[in-house]
Amino acid sequence: MLAEALAHVPGYSPAIETSELSGGSVNRSYEVSTPAGRFVLRLSRGPDAWLTADRSVERELHRIASDAGIAPRIVHANDRWLITDYVAGRLWLEPDFANPERLAGLGDTLRRLHQLPAPACGRFDLLEALKGYSERVGAQSRNPADNAAEYLGTAAAAWRISGAAERPLAILHHDLHGSNIIESGRALVLIDWECAAVSDPLLDIACILSYHESARPHASLLLQHSGLEEVTPRQLAASVWLFDLHTYLWYRERRMRLSPTGAELEAEHRLSLRLPGTLEDWRSGAS
Repeated sequence: MLAEALAHVPGYSPAIETSELSGGSVNRSYEVSTPAGRFVLRLSRGPDAWLTADRSVERELHRIASDAGIAPRIVHANDRWLITDYVAGRLWLEPDFANPERLAGLGDTLRRLHQLPAPACGRFDLLEALKGYSERVGAQSRNPADNAAEYLGTAAAAWRISGAAERPLAILHHDLHGSNIIESGRALVLIDWECAAVSDPLLDIACILSYHESARPHASLLLQHSGLEEVTPRQLAASVWLFDLHTYLWYRERRMRLSPTGAELEAEHRLSLRLPGTLEDWRSGAS
């Protein structure tokens, strides 16, 4: 498949070497430099996105973001590979998420993304997704104390408290880890749109706060710059809990199909410990 995909990289010839990029337990990515430019080629052995069974949603939402200068240009793509322009710059690290100035820039970028017209494809029902994960996890679990179904019973209340139904749907990146944010010149470029969806824009802020606790003291700044300044602390806490729950159940369902890495098991365990506390946050109305 690699040779077949490389044939679609502009300027490629068999004499050109490729270098594999780090990251990804299912996908494999390569940097390819040719006389026509620098490109990134991602090979996908099979769909493992959070939200879709194929890559069509990813391609469409990525394309819209690319047209707005928020994502790299797609050169060629199908369900098996994605070829984009290479974006030179620096990936964000944990200290960036504790930096108010950088977070303000990220919020501004998300405001631009969320203001783009959302297409009909990619509509994501979080409660349905949680139900599906919970059912698959529950069918495999032999632990009578398993809390997946219990949490599912409170998800609808959290969604209601978050105010999601009152906000217009928006295009979400939905996987705002530092490894997907590139500081490129004066602009931020978001890469890896595998989990992109159309849903409540607050979930992108919840994603940042779920992945990077160092950003939590600056939550109000993120909300302000992303255009969500009307969101209350309780609404945000409910959204963060829902994102935590979604990620936790995703990890659990995924390891039923694939061998987890040590980092994935650690993240799942960390979320299992955090969920009761963040549940209490929105139930009590705390920030």
